[in-house]
Amino acid sequence: MATLPRTSSARTIGARVCLAGIAALVALGIATARAHADPRPPEVMDAARLRLAIEKLSVTGSVLMVGAHPDDENTALLAWLSNGRKVRTAYLSLTRGDGGQNLIGSDTGELLGVIRTQELLSARRIDGAEQFFTRALDFGFSKGPDETLQKWGKDRILSDVVFVIRRYQPDIIITRFDTDGSGGHGHHTASAILAEEAFAAAADSTRFPEQLQWVSPWQAKRLVRNVSRPANAGPDTTPGRLNVDLGAYNPLLGRSYTELAGESRSMHKTQGFGAAERRGSAINVLEHKAGARATRDVFDGVDLTWSRIKGGAPLTTLLARAAREFDAERPEKIVPLLLKAHAIMATLSGEYGADPRSGREPLVEAKRRELLDVIRACTGLWLEAVASAPSASAGHPVRVVTSTLNRSHVQMRLDSPPLAYSTVGRAEVAPQGSQGDQRLSLNVAVVDTQLVTFAPGARTSEPFWLSRPSLPGSFEVDDAFPGAPENPPALSAQFQITIKGTTLIFTVPVVYRWVDPVMGERYRSFEIVPPVTMRFDQGAYLFVDATPRPVRVTVLSADAAVDGALTLRLPAGWTSVPTSIRVRLAAGEVDTAVRFMVTPGAGPAATTIGADFEMGGTHYDRRIVRLDYPHIPIQTLLPPAESRLVRTDLKTTGHEIGYLMGSGDQGPEALRQMGFHVTLLADDDVEQSDLMRFDAIVAGVRVYNTRPRLRARQRRLLDYVEAGGRLVLQYDTADDALKDKLGPWPFTISRDRVTVEDAPMTLLAPEHPLLTTPNRIGAADFEGWVQERGLYFANPWDTRYESVVSCHDPGEPARDGGLLVARFGKGVFIYTGYAFFRQLPAGVPGAWRLFANLVSAPPRAAR
Repeated sequence: MATLPRTSSARTIGARVCLAGIAALVALGIATARAHADPRPPEVMDAARLRLAIEKLSVTGSVLMVGAHPDDENTALLAWLSNGRKVRTAYLSLTRGDGGQNLIGSDTGELLGVIRTQELLSARRIDGAEQFFTRALDFGFSKGPDETLQKWGKDRILSDVVFVIRRYQPDIIITRFDTDGSGGHGHHTASAILAEEAFAAAADSTRFPEQLQWVSPWQAKRLVRNVSRPANAGPDTTPGRLNVDLGAYNPLLGRSYTELAGESRSMHKTQGFGAAERRGSAINVLEHKAGARATRDVFDGVDLTWSRIKGGAPLTTLLARAAREFDAERPEKIVPLLLKAHAIMATLSGEYGADPRSGREPLVEAKRRELLDVIRACTGLWLEAVASAPSASAGHPVRVVTSTLNRSHVQMRLDSPPLAYSTVGRAEVAPQGSQGDQRLSLNVAVVDTQLVTFAPGARTSEPFWLSRPSLPGSFEVDDAFPGAPENPPALSAQFQITIKGTTLIFTVPVVYRWVDPVMGERYRSFEIVPPVTMRFDQGAYLFVDATPRPVRVTVLSADAAVDGALTLRLPAGWTSVPTSIRVRLAAGEVDTAVRFMVTPGAGPAATTIGADFEMGGTHYDRRIVRLDYPHIPIQTLLPPAESRLVRTDLKTTGHEIGYLMGSGDQGPEALRQMGFHVTLLADDDVEQSDLMRFDAIVAGVRVYNTRPRLRARQRRLLDYVEAGGRLVLQYDTADDALKDKLGPWPFTISRDRVTVEDAPMTLLAPEHPLLTTPNRIGAADFEGWVQERGLYFANPWDTRYESVVSCHDPGEPARDGGLLVARFGKGVFIYTGYAFFRQLPAGVPGAWRLFANLVSAPPRAAR
């Protein structure tokens, strides 16, 4: 991470508010999806949503669902709890899904984890629940909970689950899986084990006592399991189980909870989880696991009224009256009642499970936030704070324009200009043309402007869980963010508004707004970035001998002039010419590219090359990555400015490669590094172009899952093989529609996989051309593999295929279907389930050599 200079100045209003904001953040402990997920200004609810929100104010119960991954949650149950039973509802995903595959792009690993985090938050905005996480890394498929808990560090992740329970204080905890392994995935089983242990540990003050400076022990009423059953199954008659109908219709929303669930679940787009919006009865089952047993209703014995809070009983009557008197065409009429409720909530202390730092109960704090949203919606109050640029670096000012608009007949006064403040570091705020204290007239906006300048040391806007190197099984997370789904806004604005003598504080994030000619008005979060970042022109550099090769680095300016020295961080024995390059960018210049000639050291290696930019005594070493998918807000990452170095003896034959991209991988870039000329093929190219010009055609991962038109063109690819071509098919997921249809002879894609990345390899045919030509493959070539050996191996297969390598996980039979080859006519067909899509970008030398063998074929003229 960039080393930033420290200063002792900047004693400003913004700095003082910043300190208060940080204290509030730490006390809060966990940010909710509603608070931070959507970069748009807070929307004003329509009449139906507003009516539902008013009714929810009277309900004080809460539920926490626990699962292992994004997509494990039961969105129908979340929607029913939040919108039907009107209780506060949340989903705790132990991981962020970083170990999976991406069906809609090439972003994997930590980038995929960021996308799936936002997919969960987008889903929660639909089903009405909140979202939390632990520090656990999704390291890929696990075949048992023991491996999972060992890699995660059981106590470390258990402490996270306990912290979320203590901070959120759920009445009911619901698990998605059982502890008996029936969930299939080791992560699934581990999530159930941790949830059951945390149910008891959260109430025990001797467990994780270091948390008690922030939270109090908490005993949930009960823990139940949401039993998985077929969608069309009727009521479960197992004694002691509860049946709930999630297909019930909500007339306020005009939809059933299963319809909401279909829309919510369809946000998991990287996993291809588009779901139907089902209508009609949908029975779900809850099984008792711990705590007080429920006999009729999952909330048996839980007080869902305000009477559970000392001094809160009057709120039950007051809020019920507000619901009765709500008029969809004149919602402002109930504002006086809501202001009375606000006054009562302000008096409630922490007698009932209070936060020891704030003295307030989390339930009361959550309801106060909900009440402010309802007051804002009843008055049509529009509040926004818009930055003049999407990002800024320390020392470079950004203009923030605030707008306050009263769209009701309720009398209001803006007490002072809205004040911008930072939660990521000290900031100077300079008001410009302040309007001061004034009345908010009907539908007349009050606009204020201020310049905000961040002092050196401000936290940059990369996702907080990626700001430090991770441990083997978990992220390293700042204590201020346990359980949080994402960063707090880098910059927020506080609006102090007096309504009928009551002063209310509304906080909104500062955002950047622009108009897209196709999508219309768009918003993104305002970000703090380093003043300079770097980017290598390749994700990996292949050195097959000691010959120097060019390495190009692009230097990018954030928002100001750049003048400094760029050097490369090289492993021992490697050198560059020149050793340093002076780079200058005038204000307004965006970037420039420079070139080094790099000479490798001796011996095979898989290592990294880094970039370091020194400017004014400060060193910067980050690159900037932006993820822009239409279904989630734009995300910015600041990983190290690095690339992989692959130093290995590697030979190839052939020259022309056709590549059929699937769900996204970096195979084409690796092949170009090897010296091949790569052409990306569209579906029409397979049908109409001359395929015989290619020495080999490579099909990317999940190509038949993601490009169904290719299924109809499979015969063309097999004709290409039969005429002398070489077709390398990387894995597709198990699909009955593909069974026995992908190769010249039958084979079935199974769910066989080898998850231990260093599982011993057996060369079944050590002299087979795939293992000898043009590179001889041995045991050393399988060292250093990452995450897994492979997945979706073939099983069974026709005897006309040859299997050349084998491996297996501990205690399992040999898995021989990871690499099959067959002669067909004059050509060669190859299927591989080995995870080259992970090994190539990771720079594993042996994987590069083996992949070169798979695609290498004699040039056409030599056959």
